[in-house]
Amino acid sequence: MYNVVRTSELRARGVQSRCIRDAKDCCLLALTQGMYSVIARCSNLRHGAIAEFITDEAWIHRVVEQTDPESGRPRFELLDMFEKLRVASYPHYRFDDVIWGVSAAFVHDLPLHRPPRGKVFIAHPKKRHNSADVSRTSKTVPEADVVRIGKMSLTSPIRTAFDLIGQLGEPEGFVALERCLRRSAFGSDEGADEAARFGYPPDTLGLAELCIAEDFMPVLGRLSKGQARAQRLLSSAGPLSESYAESRFVYNLMQLRLTGFSQQVRIRDGHTVIARVDFLHEKSRTIVLIDGFSKYADNGVRLIRKEVRQFNRLLELGYRIVRLSFDEVTHLEECATKLFGQAPQLRAFIAPRKRSGARQSRT
Repeated sequence: MYNVVRTSELRARGVQSRCIRDAKDCCLLALTQGMYSVIARCSNLRHGAIAEFITDEAWIHRVVEQTDPESGRPRFELLDMFEKLRVASYPHYRFDDVIWGVSAAFVHDLPLHRPPRGKVFIAHPKKRHNSADVSRTSKTVPEADVVRIGKMSLTSPIRTAFDLIGQLGEPEGFVALERCLRRSAFGSDEGADEAARFGYPPDTLGLAELCIAEDFMPVLGRLSKGQARAQRLLSSAGPLSESYAESRFVYNLMQLRLTGFSQQVRIRDGHTVIARVDFLHEKSRTIVLIDGFSKYADNGVRLIRKEVRQFNRLLELGYRIVRLSFDEVTHLEECATKLFGQAPQLRAFIAPRKRSGARQSRT
């Protein structure tokens, strides 16, 4: 599958090193040292022997479809697939190696924003090693937090989300925790999408609390460090964020200590539902809408016209509407500037900063 081929196989067919180097800018994708994927059926006669390794035509078509025709750059979903393939095809896993962090996140389809690419991240109880292909960390992963997919041993999705907090920072770890919680509550991404289309069950938040107690807390208890920070982030995670950007906004609310927001709220005009909004602050009559990457490109003019009608009716009902772009929610200060600039009344709902026990005792 995926036209994966080793250097030894290429050389056995008479493909020399110079040809391999030349093909890497054309039809050959370097995965790790000695491992490649044929991603195009090119017209270069010197690469004819490489084309003989194409056994998965669907992979060739997928690469073409997910590459921007103007810039020639792979789209994000294709870049993520390259990383999965890099992890799956690495030929030198050792006994007790466990794929973790970013690499495990790619395999589990956890959302990441501008993640590091090009390396396989591995945990091993004793060995440490860094190269152009691999970052092997001395790290013990409890057996209960390890899953096996094919020849790979990797951290479970929930353990991966917790590990991302330390590896990439709180925002990435929080987004991953929310995605895992959403999957736990609805069974899968498909189940969550179906709930989003047809309406979230009234017991969704209660179900999420049960999932946290049964699925997340045991994993958190096995963390060797960072439990307090992980607990703080988990306490703010919910199952209702439908995108990376919405999860980042929830994280921003936590950082800003801004209280009173609800997610995925249906707003009615009498008995008629006008709209389901991403975030609603009922006391200040403030609506926050998060614009995704491809929302309008995917749905076109019809969606724009529908939202304009909804927008106007909500304004007539006295709501203040703040629209935030993806870039704005991924930069805390930009988000705060726009949010409080357009809805200054929200400042009245900032929770007081918690003081440490020592400071409280002195006051």
